[in-house]
This record gives sequence, C-alpha cells and structure tokens, in this order.
Amino acid sequence: MKKLGPIYLIRHGETVWNRASRLQGHKDTPLTMKGVKQAQALGFALKGVLKNKTPSFFYSSPIGRAEQTAAIISDIIDFDVERIENKSSLKEITFGDWDGLNMQEILTQYKTSWEKRKTDKWNTSPPNGESFQEAKKRVTHLLDEIADQQDVVIVAHGSLNKIIRGCWCNLSETETLSLDEPQDGFYCLVNENREYFVSV
Repeated sequence: MKKLGPIYLIRHGETVWNRASRLQGHKDTPLTMKGVKQAQALGFALKGVLKNKTPSFFYSSPIGRAEQTAAIISDIIDFDVERIENKSSLKEITFGDWDGLNMQEILTQYKTSWEKRKTDKWNTSPPNGESFQEAKKRVTHLLDEIADQQDVVIVAHGSLNKIIRGCWCNLSETETLSLDEPQDGFYCLVNENREYFVSV
C-alpha cells in the first residue's frame, strides 16, 4: 500500500459518557464543556502544525461526538465545514449489547462473555458487537482509498484510531491494543510508517 500522509488523526473531545466511564460504541452523547475546550485546543494545535496550509481532505466519523469535534476544529483552521466528508468506516467499534454500559454493569450482566473476550480481545466481539479484527477490515479499506491523498484530517474515536495507527505503523495485534487513546493531542501519521504526537 502506498502511504503518503501526513494524516492528522484526532479523537473527539470528552463526552458525557466518557466522564461517566461508559462505553459508547455506536451510541452517542454530546461533548462536555471540557470536551469542547479540548476540541478547541486540538484545532489550535492543528492550525500550528498546518502553518496556514489548508488540508486537502477532512474526514469525520458520522457519530455526533466526532462531528461536533470536527466542526469546532474546522472553524478554527478555517476549513469549510460543508466540505467535511462523513465516512461510515470511521465509526467507533460497536460494543453491541455493552454500548452505554459501565464496567460494573458489564460484569454483572455479561460476565461470561467479558471473560471470553479477555482471552482474545482482538478476535472476539462483545455480544452483537464488533471485534477489533472486524473493524480492521473497514480501516484497511479506508487507508487503501486515501493512500494517494496528502494533508488529510481525520476525526474519529479511541479504539478505531488505535487500529488506524496499528495499520499505518505495521504494529502487531498486541502492540495495537496497547496504544493510547488521547484527547489532549493528536497523532500525525507520516511516510515510512511513522507517527509522532502533537500535544495541546
């Protein structure tokens, strides 16, 4: 796969359920005030990296928290919000029946399936959910689609962004799962399968 980059890979700001330690998946809650401030800080950090250059492409997950973050960032970097393209392949991994639950609720209601998934988190999906391996298929398709594009902004989600970074940097499944999911900065994916972090 030809990889040009840079891709500016951004996670949405803090949400109501982030704060409450609930899995969100395909369900959605709005950004908190802290999340709005994080999105603004991400926008200004991106503006500094771009040095007044306009991104060629701007993609967002169609889930509300990512769209809200993308709109804030686009305003700061002076990118026409109507040019942001929503990509269903950028949706967060769905945790199925666990979407919206906190850890205590999952362990109470789904202890057996939780223990099963722990033994092989990459290949095992939650009940009616999606595994990391399944999500990787849509990420790989997306990276193939944008392989010849440069100066790309992507606003997506914690688990999904880990998979994108793992694919870009040729990481193992274990290495990919161990990656962080920051909301206080973003990753810049550059040629030769490298990345660097831009903090806010």
